[in-house]
Amino acid sequence: MADEESAQARGEGPSEQGPSHPHEQMEAPLAEFRMEMRDRLPGGRAVIGVEQEGEFVWLASRQHVTEQARDEFVDQLQRIVNEGWWVQNWPGRS
Repeated sequence: MADEESAQARGEGPSEQGPSHPHEQMEAPLAEFRMEMRDRLPGGRAVIGVEQEGEFVWLASRQHVTEQARDEFVDQLQRIVNEGWWVQNWPGRS
């Protein structure tokens, strides 16, 4: 797949509104993800989530996802991570 653009995002702790989930009080990021724009995805898909040990990558098709939509998607995922609603539990993760 050609022409990669990465938008990196990592959880950074509690939200301004105070804890809304027990995991939110932890200091380390609860989940790590990034998003890459691709020219095309298999089967004409708009977005594919790919999980690997220690990382979750969202692949998004430029045919279906605008830069603004990508930015909004990353913002929402970041909020979910910061509030503790998405936690990754891979072996060796502290």
